[in-house]
Amino acid sequence: MKAIEYLESLNKFGIKPGLERMELLLDYLGNPEEKLNIIHVGGTNGKGSTAAILTSIYKEAGYKVGTYNSPHLIEFNERIRINDENISDQDLKKLVNKLKIAIKKVNYKLEHPTFFEVITALAISYFADQKVDLAILEVGMGGRLDATNVVDTLISIITNVSLDHTDYLGNTISEIAVEKAGIIKPDQFVITATQNKEVLSCLKQVCSEKEARLVNVYNKFSWKKYQVRLLKQVFDIRGEQEVYNKLQLPLLGNHQIVNAATALSAIEILNDQFPVTKVEIKQGISKVNWPGRLEVTSTQPTIILDGAHNYAAAKKLKEAIRNLEYDNLFLVVSILADKDVKGIISQLAPSARQVIIAENINERVEEVTNIKEEVIQYNSNVKLEEELVKAIDYTKQVAEVNDLIVISGSLYTVAEAKDILEN
Repeated sequence: MKAIEYLESLNKFGIKPGLERMELLLDYLGNPEEKLNIIHVGGTNGKGSTAAILTSIYKEAGYKVGTYNSPHLIEFNERIRINDENISDQDLKKLVNKLKIAIKKVNYKLEHPTFFEVITALAISYFADQKVDLAILEVGMGGRLDATNVVDTLISIITNVSLDHTDYLGNTISEIAVEKAGIIKPDQFVITATQNKEVLSCLKQVCSEKEARLVNVYNKFSWKKYQVRLLKQVFDIRGEQEVYNKLQLPLLGNHQIVNAATALSAIEILNDQFPVTKVEIKQGISKVNWPGRLEVTSTQPTIILDGAHNYAAAKKLKEAIRNLEYDNLFLVVSILADKDVKGIISQLAPSARQVIIAENINERVEEVTNIKEEVIQYNSNVKLEEELVKAIDYTKQVAEVNDLIVISGSLYTVAEAKDILEN
């Protein structure tokens, strides 16, 4: 069995929040996490973008940066990268063989580690073996009981908190905030870009208990946007230590400026340990690569892919679209059944000329007829397609050169759409 096939076979062990298996697994591996300087990035939305911005800046400054994200968009190896280069199949195979012995020991003493626990341990081992200067770990789900939360960290980032994964994290913002705040470590800086009073209250309380120092980006940073084009936006950011002029970020949306400010806050705090110049910051921001997030794949008509999969992300997508120039909006949407279908549709459907609903190939996908029930409350021009490829083909045929096609609802939808559009 190939390494990736073996790893994907571990999905049968399900999702089991908890740290005991992960701690034992790393212990059997010789605690590779102790060799790493880690930036821990949590929150509901913006984790991946913030990690991508940090990676690009530190890479530009000459550091060797390991980045761990989930899920992957096109291929599994994307989850584990050094300086934006995916782990090779050969290195993956070596690490899987190394981990199998430790996995058997954990299974014997406790129970079998989950898919996410194993690949998290794999990423940590890889970064330690490759002697990275910095490791940026993105939380998988929640924080308190997430597999990434078994490490000591230089700094913790909690981008924001909104309703998502409610089956595991709780049904209220306050409950979810407690889970997200679980990554906060004693006597460290904690950065957040939340504006929610309940969330801030929770973070302040946990920081007080752990003698950590909370930095709210909205209180310490300010920004001014100059222009938005299809492939980039230009803005200034005033930080606590520096002013960064005419930054050019190839990620669209006001929320990405907030993510950039969040990343810069971390960079300023860590500047004594990991110095970065203003020139390196500017260059790094201009080279950020984070596919599937307001990604423009073609023009005439313009096609944008965005993995918005909850209400808050859909709202940010809607706000970003408002800043673009186009004649008609065609929305192609496919959403997983365990997501907030009602919330996502409420944000995206009203402004569309037509909504084309399809089913991606993920086994958790919601049926098109169920999504239609939500769409027709906002938009009567609806078309159903069983397959995403047919939905995209149809939309490309009816859209004219000045129109906008947005494909969204899930990262799984975006991944499938990228493959369709490229092939």
